[in-house]
Amino acid sequence: MGTGRRDGLIEEIRNLVKDEPQGEQVVKRIEIKQVNLRLPVNLIEVDGRDGKLWCCIITNSAASLDSYFDTNVKPGLREELTDFIDFYTNPQKGGGYLSKPREELIELYDKNAIPRGIFPRACFYTTEFSRYSVWGFIFNRNGQLLLHQRSMKTKDGRGLWDKSVGGHVDLLDSSTSITVERELVEEMFLPEAEYTKYLRADLGEIIHFGEWNPQKRPERVFSDAFKGLSKSDWVMFRATDSHGDPLTVARVSDRRIHEDNGKVIIKRTVFRSDAYLFIAPPGYLDTDEQMKKLLRHAEESGAAQAHKLITLEDLRQWIAETERTGIDRETFTDDLIFINLQYRELLERFSEFVKFVSRSPVK
Repeated sequence: MGTGRRDGLIEEIRNLVKDEPQGEQVVKRIEIKQVNLRLPVNLIEVDGRDGKLWCCIITNSAASLDSYFDTNVKPGLREELTDFIDFYTNPQKGGGYLSKPREELIELYDKNAIPRGIFPRACFYTTEFSRYSVWGFIFNRNGQLLLHQRSMKTKDGRGLWDKSVGGHVDLLDSSTSITVERELVEEMFLPEAEYTKYLRADLGEIIHFGEWNPQKRPERVFSDAFKGLSKSDWVMFRATDSHGDPLTVARVSDRRIHEDNGKVIIKRTVFRSDAYLFIAPPGYLDTDEQMKKLLRHAEESGAAQAHKLITLEDLRQWIAETERTGIDRETFTDDLIFINLQYRELLERFSEFVKFVSRSPVK
């Protein structure tokens, strides 16, 4: 996540010591970790407990080096702040929630779905709290579902088959619909492309039709509405549950993590996931050839290993076969296995809806 920019506290120190013979050596010894909670103080420690400790009380103003004072003036305060540092640098305690500058940060939610703070992604492999994400299910005009095989570069779920798109809710996203639109662009097209620019340039529009609830709005309502779309427009719906409420799935997920030493371990984490349904424009995903052409950039860049168009029945049979042979957890993500078990009926109904409103599927 680093950008290579020089700014902030390190740059201030660099400017102060740039004329000193050991200036660059001093800068190289600096390590900055940030606690992503609202804390009462900022601290600078040099050479551990026996060295220097400077403190800055946090107020409404941004701190500078001039804001810090030497804690040696009050030994009792120094001892308390040193214990504070020990807690937050211990990986088994508060240190598990430290992050490096510009590291990816995710909002933390408690078990009542109340946001409690912002933490680095690496600390979320626990069941004590949850993170917010999105699920996106993309169908072609024949009612087939798009799956993607996760990249061989990722540590989490490497090489496993998964839902169409998914991802974490960004701190700046005003809603999960913004998140899932971005994931559609980034995961299916150019992962490195800037979101809104690439959306306008190549993707046409993503038309959000609100909640997909056949009891309130039957299929025939949409037949004429879809006729007014341009040839490159994508259709998007918010999935609903059996009660007609927006579908948010809260569950513990088992993640297969590939460590640097080659071992695969299982870590448990809690997700809250809003689910969305997409219909691709005609001629984009209706055949394997169209799919390969559309997703060539994503596969060549390593964002995904491969993609597959599949009917819901074929997916059910595929998962059942891997379960019989005991390789289901080595073939599919925990999410996709759960979705096949709990939400296959929802996806089947939407698949039939897509075929009905499309009328003339491409052969």
